[in-house]
Amino acid sequence: MENILLTLKQYFADLLIIQYRGSKKNRALIEFLVDLIFANNLALEIKEKTVNVNDSIGKQLDDVGKWVGVDRYYYKEIWTHPYLAFPNYSTIKTSDYSEFQGGFSTYSNFAENNGGFLTYKSWSSVRAKANEIGDEYFRKLIQLKIIKNSINHTCKNIDDAIWKWSEGHVYVTWDKMEITYHYDNLYKNLIELASFKNVLLKPTGCSIILEAITS
Repeated sequence: MENILLTLKQYFADLLIIQYRGSKKNRALIEFLVDLIFANNLALEIKEKTVNVNDSIGKQLDDVGKWVGVDRYYYKEIWTHPYLAFPNYSTIKTSDYSEFQGGFSTYSNFAENNGGFLTYKSWSSVRAKANEIGDEYFRKLIQLKIIKNSINHTCKNIDDAIWKWSEGHVYVTWDKMEITYHYDNLYKNLIELASFKNVLLKPTGCSIILEAITS
């Protein structure tokens, strides 16, 4: 690598017209510029490898997200499968069903309530916290935001981009001032996240509708 750099310096210095070729100052300037160009290109190459969204993980992926304008946090629930839930004891007690004395109570008021169930953690305190998107979903959101930032939002461009991005699991249909995203179960959570993070593609003024594909 060092020999190549020396050769490049010599080559570009020799390109100086005759009256400047023998000047040490001018040759030094050319050699400095070659060094600078080489260093910048190397830095760009390193940066390109560092921020490759397909290879980055963890903190690197967070950095890529910052550059394109999307983060990995959201304030909502994503249900990956059905859950069983009971209402809070306090809700039951003040409702029309208070005579049944059912529901959960928190640890702090458990001793005061009769007939309540003790919970490990209050659901209301859990759901208000920011949730963190894993690398797999976050990477797909970044890819989609990059597409959103870089293409003209024509119908065909969006059709092609979404189909390619989702590998055939999502397609869009069009109506007057509406775009509908049809998605299969594999992309359900991801599409909901993309909608929440405002990275779904759409022409200006169009509203977005999400619709699951049913068999």
